[in-house]
Amino acid sequence: MLAKKLPFAQAVLASSIAACGVSVSPLVAAQEDQALEEVIVQGIRMSQETAINTKRDASSIVDSIVAEDIGKLPDVTISDSLQRITGIQIRRSAGEGSSINVRGMPQVMTTLNGESYMGAGSVTTVQPNFNDIPAPLFAGADVYKSPTASQLSGGITGMVNLRTHRPMDFDSGVTTAFSAEGQTGRDSEETDSSLSGLFAWNNDRVGTLLSASVSNVNLANYYMGMAGGGSDAGWSGMPSEAGSDADNWNYHGNDMNGDGDLDDSYIAYQGHSAYNQFVERERLGLNGSLQADLGSGFDVVAEFFHTQMDEHDRSAGIAISDKWQQWGWADPVVSSQAADHIHSVQVYEANGRRLKSYSDVKVTESESTNVNIELNYDNGGAFIGSARLVYGEAEQSRLNSYVDIDMADGSQWGVQYPQYAGGAQASNPGGYSDPYQSITVDYRGDQPHWSGVPDLVRNLDGYSIGAVSSENNYDREGDMTIARFDGSYEFAEQNFFTSMDAGLRYSDRGAENTQYHLLAPIGDDGCLVRWKATDVVMSGGACSFGDGDGTYYTAGKPISLASFGSDVQWVTDFGGVTGIPGVYTLNPSAMDNVLAFQNSLYANNQRAVIPGQTYAVNLQETSAYLQANFETELGVPVTGNVGLRAVQTDLEVEQRVVGSSRDYGAPEVDGGAFVTSRSYTDLLPSLNLAFDLREDLILRAAYAKTTSPLNLEQWGGGLSPTYAINSETGVFEVIGANANGNPELDPWRADNFDLSLEYYTGNSGMVSIGLFLVEVDSFIESGTIQMDLPDQDGVVRRTTDVQTNVQGDGGELSGVEVAVKQAFDFLPGIWGNFGVDANFTYSPSDSGKKDIDGNDLPFIDNSEKLANFVGWYQDDKLQARIAYNYRSERVVAFDQVWGTPGLTLMQAPTAYVDASVSYDVTDDITVYLNGSNLTGETEDYYLQWENQKAWQSVYEPRYTLGVRARF
Repeated sequence: MLAKKLPFAQAVLASSIAACGVSVSPLVAAQEDQALEEVIVQGIRMSQETAINTKRDASSIVDSIVAEDIGKLPDVTISDSLQRITGIQIRRSAGEGSSINVRGMPQVMTTLNGESYMGAGSVTTVQPNFNDIPAPLFAGADVYKSPTASQLSGGITGMVNLRTHRPMDFDSGVTTAFSAEGQTGRDSEETDSSLSGLFAWNNDRVGTLLSASVSNVNLANYYMGMAGGGSDAGWSGMPSEAGSDADNWNYHGNDMNGDGDLDDSYIAYQGHSAYNQFVERERLGLNGSLQADLGSGFDVVAEFFHTQMDEHDRSAGIAISDKWQQWGWADPVVSSQAADHIHSVQVYEANGRRLKSYSDVKVTESESTNVNIELNYDNGGAFIGSARLVYGEAEQSRLNSYVDIDMADGSQWGVQYPQYAGGAQASNPGGYSDPYQSITVDYRGDQPHWSGVPDLVRNLDGYSIGAVSSENNYDREGDMTIARFDGSYEFAEQNFFTSMDAGLRYSDRGAENTQYHLLAPIGDDGCLVRWKATDVVMSGGACSFGDGDGTYYTAGKPISLASFGSDVQWVTDFGGVTGIPGVYTLNPSAMDNVLAFQNSLYANNQRAVIPGQTYAVNLQETSAYLQANFETELGVPVTGNVGLRAVQTDLEVEQRVVGSSRDYGAPEVDGGAFVTSRSYTDLLPSLNLAFDLREDLILRAAYAKTTSPLNLEQWGGGLSPTYAINSETGVFEVIGANANGNPELDPWRADNFDLSLEYYTGNSGMVSIGLFLVEVDSFIESGTIQMDLPDQDGVVRRTTDVQTNVQGDGGELSGVEVAVKQAFDFLPGIWGNFGVDANFTYSPSDSGKKDIDGNDLPFIDNSEKLANFVGWYQDDKLQARIAYNYRSERVVAFDQVWGTPGLTLMQAPTAYVDASVSYDVTDDITVYLNGSNLTGETEDYYLQWENQKAWQSVYEPRYTLGVRARF
């Protein structure tokens, strides 16, 4: 979709802004009475002074990035900009900022110009994901940490308000803006481009604005570690030394560490892999606005905000495994005792039957449109008011295509000569016939080292397609309609209360998620097959394909990799992994048109809905608030507000009933819709106080009760098993499952307390320290339960770990935030051109869960320590900044290894360094150079103990050269 629209949009944008390229005029200050730590780039020094002065005059706790400050560091997305605010933690996607936490929690509400925003990256989630939103479109972004009753409910620890440009923000007349830049990466070696522009006009009564941004980036990433990782460690087990040869899930009675007993267990992986990942993203963003003064105190605003992103995530790599035949296939050559009779493993001798290459592409299309119409009244009297109508819609779709490419001849798992209608054929005639390949995988260094990779990887004739699939695809769409009315009355006699605010609001939000596989009809009866593989024998009870005399045919036909011609590539780039000479694989871009590629191998693929992951949720909220603003003297001047917001929520959840299993990896039978309706009410009081202890010293205190809806899959998702074929029996065995949905789960609820002290050292310096406490009354935790689930033939053979969500008992998050802003203008000479902007957040939390060692576990995704440091320099023409962002370790998921409650997946600490330098060639033209992730930081994941490495994600450094112009 986006790929068809971008070329035209880019051509129009380039031709129009090239003719009138100028940069944006200074913005009018945001009309908010809350504290804004603003950074307005009319010089870094002036931006810091503005931040200090606005914070001093505030009555609530709000941090902001404003105006040209977005993009002054190497910011592609709003998340990249927000990470520099105190208490903000971000996650990265292909190296770019995407989802965010506020004070360690992801339950954060997103608004656009003060009202709800429907984003394509968060149709079914609460956590903001700004990956598809170009940063240049925004006038600013505010993070509200201390809510008032007049603000929307929906975030536990904060709310992010994205602010777009409006025509009356600029000087009367015409204002235009232009920037153009080229980008490249250390590893991608592509030359990417980005263009943005703005046109605004107003005559002080009527104004119009149109801004646009278009970009194309190619990002290099690498993965190395356990097979199946990336989000959780579900493909991991804990085989013991004790056991018999008949049990494939242990070490068959072998003393693996030579200590004379058989009571030890070892963490094991289903496979080991390494791959490169190149992500291409095309973004288009449009923002339009109309403002008009209607007279008699009335003015109207009409605006739209539109985003599109087209993403191709292409991966190619190598893996060794035993094809789900046993946990004990890889010997623990080097291990360490980590807990009682449990050993972590640093070096594996992988004696796997299956050495393969593979290729994968994920094609994601995202689009969102938000429209706002508001009528405001302010005639200079005691009363001001507004009426507002908002509509938003968003959709996101993903299609995946995956190819397994075997180097084995199939004899290792009994499919050397599978049967077909024309007779038996060799599945891979040039493949190796050895029972297994022995490769040592050493995780002790900074990056893994593979040794023993055989020379047969260089033989293209030894590669053949082992399996083809397109699974776990989805379509998501959502919409919302909002109507609200707000008013404020200022009292003439201001003895204590100075004004009163009140409002009514109604919102209707709906979202649908449809998850599906592509199935190909194979055989005379058109049996639907998910995994078109050389080991899938079509002997199912409901539909089969054979000769009628007991011989059943195979679903996957032999296809040599060499037959793909120029689409075959020799891959040697695995990031920091050493010891792999290379592999042949299919170029992932050959699968960019997923459906066409799948049909070219197996015709007439059709969608098969996964009932356990398909749902619809509707949320209707009716709310009202009353807020009193006051000023008084209690020995010192005191200002503040107190209020109450009441929210009535009507929730309707449509789940799909998961029916009986089906053959050949097809999803379960859809048993129809099951609808649950319920209602609940929340009363949300709030109080904000500011004490002017001295002219240069302010004490703030705040309390608020907050609530946040769940991610919609936590209400709507059902039971969704995962299967893998047992090559010895031909049975699709259940290897795991997810059971995410429970419509009776309560939303998140919490009580928030804040206390802060701010000391000002003049216009150019400030030190602040803040304490916060979040008492979570009701929250959802992810974990594992064990269930007896049948394999696809209906037989229950083992207990299966099921990832699910359960109602938590509550938890606590507390911490301290420290911030320092200081321009060194008191120093002589060139030293007076320097300054700093630094902050530190300490936020320990307690989820109520314990790890396998008995230690208390924090909330998922919360880092206990977060630090930012920005050092800057500014003279008449030159500006430069360097930024350092640190995040301590975090919990990724609880209970991750099969049969081992408490064993926790962790991410190690990360530290990113970004920098920018700009030079004013003239008063109107500026050139700049940006660099992101300059140190090439990696993200390391481990299971419970740091020496039990799970996987590593590597993101490349990125460099940008650009020009801005103004007249």
